[in-house]
Amino acid sequence: MLFPTFSTALMAVAAFTSTADARPQPPQPNGLSNLAKKMPANTLPAPTGLELKYVVLGVGTQNYTCLTEDQNAPTGTTGATAKLYDIGTRLNADTLAQWKIPAISGLALSLSAFGTWQLDMYLKAEGYSQWLGNHYFTEKIPTFSLYKTKTTPHPLAMVKKVENGVMDAPKTSCPGTTGEGAVKWLYLPDNDGMSKGGVNTVYRLETAGGSPPATCNGQKKTFEVPYAAQYWVYGPKA
Repeated sequence: MLFPTFSTALMAVAAFTSTADARPQPPQPNGLSNLAKKMPANTLPAPTGLELKYVVLGVGTQNYTCLTEDQNAPTGTTGATAKLYDIGTRLNADTLAQWKIPAISGLALSLSAFGTWQLDMYLKAEGYSQWLGNHYFTEKIPTFSLYKTKTTPHPLAMVKKVENGVMDAPKTSCPGTTGEGAVKWLYLPDNDGMSKGGVNTVYRLETAGGSPPATCNGQKKTFEVPYAAQYWVYGPKA
């Protein structure tokens, strides 16, 4: 369950922090090397031999289906859609990054539930408002298209789920708009060489909300559950 007064207070704190630290940041010669050291602790396969290229905040919906007449049947999934905002650039130069990372997804989901302008205000206050692209599914393939970047070709990660690339979200994760629970954390490697633009591996971390109900009881044939997550995007070392 989300708490409006708590979220509003957090947004005010975030705005104050960003304003207090709004000095122009010097160029980062080593990409996101500072932020890479602050990757949330997890039990997923390590990004051995890879370099952190982007960290984006995804805000959108997990999409589900109940195409059976059996109301006790489990729900199915049809993927997800989300807008992807650049949080890595700012966090890499933020001395408070380690403490902010665990709160960003839950706060963004909470604010998005109240309206677009609340989320936009928070993202602008923190320096996270740069929209880099979208997350969606291409014929059941998880796709992350950062088509708004200035690189050619633009970064495109087309990835897949693997058996050892799943872990439960920590119990401290934001449970979502109705207390449904946070979706799992994932390690998503490249799908048979389909990725391009210098990226090939994605980690879904710091999830908030998005989990489906246990059964189809009371659900429509298709429905959406709001969620937010951080996607840590890796690629070969330059």
